[in-house]
This record gives sequence, structure tokens and C-alpha cells, in this order.
Amino acid sequence: MKDFYKSILSGLKLSKKNIVMLIMAGAVLLLLVFTEFSGEEQKGEKAEDNATVYAADYIKETEKRLENMLGDVSGAGKVKVMITLDSCYENVYAKGYSSKSKESENEESEESAEEYVIVKQGSNNEECLVVKVYEPRVKGVAVIAQGADDIYVKKAITETVCALFDISSASVSVEKMIEPK
Repeated sequence: MKDFYKSILSGLKLSKKNIVMLIMAGAVLLLLVFTEFSGEEQKGEKAEDNATVYAADYIKETEKRLENMLGDVSGAGKVKVMITLDSCYENVYAKGYSSKSKESENEESEESAEEYVIVKQGSNNEECLVVKVYEPRVKGVAVIAQGADDIYVKKAITETVCALFDISSASVSVEKMIEPK
């Protein structure tokens, strides 16, 4: 058996150039295999984490905008805001219907199935067609304001928050900010 391998190796006449080319080809092949498998895992992780990331970004940006707006309410002073969500982003996907006819000996029936519409983007990227995106729904808002001890300021802040997020006043808490010592 050793003679067999020796005859094959001697027939190849491996020079330094051929060895380097062989090693590079192997490295490229390993890199391609590794990126293919790791890419599939990353896509799954991204799909799960996207809703959380988008919700966190939405909350952060909305809190910042609300703080700026409520800070302009007459008498409110410095304002801090915290928002909680009832739901995250929700996509509504386009659906299509396919029908199949079945014929038996005495009767003819038609079956229909509901399927999502798939859109191809590039050679390997397929996604469902999004028809509508629902924004996150605000569940509650807590506001801490310097001027919240004034009942009129508290009322103005509560009404502003209720109008912006279409929530009841029971979902809004407005309290006085502790003065720094």
C-alpha cells in the first residue's frame, strides 16, 4: 500500500508553487464553507432579534422626542419620560390563493390554498411581500417634570401624551421631579 501512495506522490511532482496554490485553494474552500454555514445561523438570529432592536430604537427615539415636546409645555420645566409598549412592529404579508381541481369518478371538486407572496431580491435572497407595517402600540407613559406640582401643568402634560399616543389618562402617570440638593 505504501508503494501505491509513493507512486502517486512522485507522479505529481509537487513544486513549491504547486504546494502554495494547493494550500490557498484549500483555504478558500474552507472559508466558503464556513461563511455559508455561519450565514444561515446569523440570518435566524437576526430575524429573532430585529423586533427587539427596532422596539428599543423606537422607544429611545420616541422618549427623546416626547421629552423635547413636553419640555415646551408652559411651566413644565425639565422633563424625563419613560414609555412602555403593548406591541412591537408587526408586518402584514401579501397572500395569494392557489386552487387545484380534483376529479373523482362521480364528482369534481376544487381545493384552494392560501400562500404568502414571495419576492426574489438577487440570486439567493427571497422575502415575503410586506403589504402593511403596524407601528408599536404604546401601553403606558411615565412623566417626571419639575412643574408637575401645578395641577394645570399636570393636566396639560397628561392631555398631550393621551392625544399623541391615543391612550387613556389612566395609562399616563405625571409626577413631580425631585429637586437636586
